[in-house]
Parts: sequence; structure tokens; C-alpha cells
Amino acid sequence: MHLSKKSTLIFFLLLFFSLNCSTTKEQKAISPAKLLREAKRFSKEKDPDKAKNSIQLIMEDFPDSKERITGLMMLADIHYNEDEFEESKFHYQKFTELYPAHKHVDRAHFYRAMSNFQLTDLASRDLTPVNSALEGFRNFLTDFPSSKYKKNAKKRINQCLDILAQNIFEIGKFYFRAGSYQSAIIRLKSLMVEYPTHLHVAEAEFLLAESYFHEQNYNEARTRYKKVLQNYPRTEFAKQARLKLRKIRKL
Repeated sequence: MHLSKKSTLIFFLLLFFSLNCSTTKEQKAISPAKLLREAKRFSKEKDPDKAKNSIQLIMEDFPDSKERITGLMMLADIHYNEDEFEESKFHYQKFTELYPAHKHVDRAHFYRAMSNFQLTDLASRDLTPVNSALEGFRNFLTDFPSSKYKKNAKKRINQCLDILAQNIFEIGKFYFRAGSYQSAIIRLKSLMVEYPTHLHVAEAEFLLAESYFHEQNYNEARTRYKKVLQNYPRTEFAKQARLKLRKIRKL
């Protein structure tokens, strides 16, 4: 009876050590380098979820490995390519904080700003993402003036400015159509001062003149109509401005 109990105990002890050794061997067999290779293969095979899982194992089980650095940038890239821009922004930001002196840190800064840019919704009134992107690209040019992403960053800055200008223009146009001419004047004047080269600046100048006209401020309206004629003589707005100037003379 005692022998049977003893044999059972020995059996379970041997089983426990066998399983423990097996687990240890499996852990040793899965190196960070192997996990990174797997992640790259999964990414190439268009299987982002498996790629993310492999990188996550590197992050959790091998936090001090060199593969963690490559893996973190790769994880951010996977999220970016999957249009998961909040997640990509988070991981690029994390990279810049953990490895500020890394040779590719400029890339992380650039794509963090790009993540904000991609979050911009042109139909939304929330300009937080585009303002964050603009700030990010400007800081990028200051911090990395020789980066290979410099040209692209300048291009994105211009796009951000166009979005902001277009937003002001659309708001001014809305107020004009609604008959809120004082509000329209404020927005359109702001556009002319802040974004004088905007695509619709000729129309904005004309609407500004029209707003003054409706407010019966004929002196200011006359000045603005003349600016339309001087600065944009070949536009349809110049023809309308000429007609309005004739009308003002008769008042």
C-alpha cells in the first residue's frame, strides 16, 4: 500500500520535471531573432495579425534584445500600413522616447507626424489632427534639417496649410450664404492675411467685397472690388466686381 503511494508520487514528480524541462527547451528554442524573422515573413505574406503577435512576444519576453528596437519600428509600420493611425502614432512616439539617439529616429518622428496627417478628416470641423501634424512636420524640419524625409515634410506642411485655409474659406462662405456678413468678413479677412496664396483667394476677395456691400459699407466694398480687378483681372469675379463698381457709383 505504501509502495503504491510512493510509486505514484515519483511518477507525478517525474512528469512535472519532464514538462518543466520541455517548456524550458521551447523557450530557449524561440529566440528574439527567430521571432523577428517570423514577423517579417508574416508581414510579407500579408498576415499583419500574426506579425504583430510575433513582435509582441519579443516585447514581452526579450525586452533588452536588439530585436526589440527593430520590432518596435516594424510594429508601428504594420499599424500604419493597415490604416490604424492612432496605434501607429503611439508606437512611433514610443520609439522616439525609448531610442532618441537611434540612427532612424528621424523616420519615427516623420511617420508620427504622418499618422496625425492621415487622421485628418476633411469633412470634420475638428482640426486637431492637422494642427498636430503641422506642428510635428515643422519640429521635424528643425530637428532633422538633413533628413531624407525633408522634402516630403515640406510638401506635407503645405498640404496642412491648404487644409487649414480651406476650412476658414468654407466657414466664411457659409456665413456669407447665411447672410451673416459680419462673421463672413471676419473669416475672409483672416484668410487673406494668413493664407494670401490660397487657391480660392480671388473668390474670397470678391465675397469679402460683397459682404461689405451688403453691410452698406460702400467705401470698403469699393476698395475690395478694385483689388479683385487689379489682382485677378482674368477671373469671373473681376467681371462681377466691375458691375458692382458701376452700381456703387449710382448710389
